[in-house]
Amino acid sequence: MKITLAQLRAFVAVSREGSFTRAAERLGTSQPSVTMAIRQLEEALGLKLFDRSTKVLSLTKASATFLPGIERTLNDLDTTLADFHAAADGTQGSVAVAVLPSVATVVLPRTIQSFSAAFPKTRISLRDDNSTGVCDRVLSGEVDLGVAGRTDHVAGVQFEPLLRDPFGAVVHKSHPLAGETGPLTWKDLAGYPFISFAADTGLRPLLDTLVDQPENVSSPWIEVSNIATVLSLLKTNLGIAALPKMSVNPIENDVVFRTLLNPPLFRELGLITRQGRSLTPAAEHFVEHMKETLRPRWEKPAAH
Repeated sequence: MKITLAQLRAFVAVSREGSFTRAAERLGTSQPSVTMAIRQLEEALGLKLFDRSTKVLSLTKASATFLPGIERTLNDLDTTLADFHAAADGTQGSVAVAVLPSVATVVLPRTIQSFSAAFPKTRISLRDDNSTGVCDRVLSGEVDLGVAGRTDHVAGVQFEPLLRDPFGAVVHKSHPLAGETGPLTWKDLAGYPFISFAADTGLRPLLDTLVDQPENVSSPWIEVSNIATVLSLLKTNLGIAALPKMSVNPIENDVVFRTLLNPPLFRELGLITRQGRSLTPAAEHFVEHMKETLRPRWEKPAAH
């Protein structure tokens, strides 16, 4: 028994319109096509669907019983297809993103604002983690994409640079180095208790690339695993630290950020995706909005 969607749609249209001619208009086809579809459906079912007279076209008792179920099936199918097309063009669906905490607080609010205005039916799921965690979530398929530091050492992911985040000295507002707002050099940090990162973090290898760094920077007083802990220690004036600018909230009143020069140092952040796996249309749209948000920082960065 071969039954087509066209035949079922013709059956519903004729049932509701009570006329082959009006059913054809409703379906945007010809009356002979509708007549043929009904005849083929009756043959496939071995069942008469309509009682015909010169003036009245009515459902048979058997076909009237099955009409509601067929309508529900077609409506469910139409809804599913509409959702499929919406997901295919990115107007509906979901996007899961793993990001560094600093990216979540500085970059994503504006990205989500513009994205949600353009695609209000797309759901967003955020996971904040360190760079290693972001890569793990991307590789496992838990998220569609990530934003974190360089991943040259991680197999299976692709890294597309988005911006460079400059390092600066971060000190308590009462610290001697907080008296001015201009840039500092790394040598200016010498002699102060220095708080840095453990060797297995993404930031420590960057600090270790510095040549002729002060001894307190190369051999820090305290080592921690995340930026939040560093900031907590700085707020109690336990020392100084070198942090990327985006990691320090601009409305933070307890600490002061001063850009470091000679040489300047940057944390490079970028889009992380799984190799060999295409982004969904919704995720592609999210990336476009994120790049637009970052465009002022994304143009060719200064060399370092």
